[in-house]
Amino acid sequence: MGIIPVPIVAGRPAAHRPTSAAEDVITLAAGVWLLTGTYIDGWAHNNLHDLETFFTPWHAVLYSGFAACAVWIGLLVWRRRVPGAPWRGAVPAGYGAAAAGVVLFLVSGAADFTWHTVFGIEQDIKALFSPSHLGLAAGGFLILGAPFAAAAHSPEARSRARLVPAVVSAMLCGMVGAFILQEFAVYARHGLVQTYGGTSGGQHVASSAPSSSIIVAFGSFLVSTATLFVPLLLLSVRWRVRAWLAAVLAAVPSVALQAMMAFRDGWLVGAAAVGGLLVGVVWATARPRPERPGRLLTALAIAPVVFWGPYFGAVALRDGALTFSPELWGGMLVWTGLEMLALTALVTVGSAVRPSREIPGSAP
Repeated sequence: MGIIPVPIVAGRPAAHRPTSAAEDVITLAAGVWLLTGTYIDGWAHNNLHDLETFFTPWHAVLYSGFAACAVWIGLLVWRRRVPGAPWRGAVPAGYGAAAAGVVLFLVSGAADFTWHTVFGIEQDIKALFSPSHLGLAAGGFLILGAPFAAAAHSPEARSRARLVPAVVSAMLCGMVGAFILQEFAVYARHGLVQTYGGTSGGQHVASSAPSSSIIVAFGSFLVSTATLFVPLLLLSVRWRVRAWLAAVLAAVPSVALQAMMAFRDGWLVGAAAVGGLLVGVVWATARPRPERPGRLLTALAIAPVVFWGPYFGAVALRDGALTFSPELWGGMLVWTGLEMLALTALVTVGSAVRPSREIPGSAP
């Protein structure tokens, strides 16, 4: 997406006038509120039993966050209205999908209340298949993606003030994906790559992994790689991303998943931190940029491999052994690298190179 100039008609801004950096920051503040409520609600479904009512403190945080988003996006549209012109023209540039997301979230929220009234409160994995919950996740995703889309429409797209909201927006969208696909989230649990055949001295003993466990783990690593590294890919094909920021984009969502699980495997937070640090090292070494697709391909092919490696190492240290053989865990690491190599190639190879726009603080 290039930078779209804002035409002036009769002394007034034309339709779809871009938002300012400050307006995008407010959008993100409301979005963080909404996402926090989402993860708190996820915590309740994962850790509390016998949930019997729709009216809960975590739903209050979730829906009040949505209300803040809806009111703010409505205000942005109101400010840009032109008497006599269609209302759709007053939607800020990059906020069209967010406006649709508000409607979808509102409809899904009403459906969620009806669903809970008829079928009760879902527990565990069933909550991730509820049609109303899927609608809420899709609506939230569209809302949180607005600052990222808006940055591309801004005449000030190169400025630090515009890029910070774009980066945070991309990360939050990935966190929505990780939330609704949490059963495939690697850092939500350590038993993903372990099976236990009994106990010894009060400790679980790892045993051979059945084929079903291997298949689930393989799919989980592929899904988790996409939710963590696709946002980094989408940022990197537009702007130069600094190493520390690449590390944060990988580590923070992983820590949030453990928080949602009440830190059942809190020691994995350290593994996520080490993995994020290694991603930063890869980024600092490769120094990828939009106009150097070879560097971008290299960085994104290596980044998931070094990020997931500490996960296997931490599990092995804690349990004394890995259920998975070197062929399995080594192959899974390679597959995650191939996944991002393929996705990066699809996005970059054969496409016109866009001018580099620098993420805040990037090295020259």
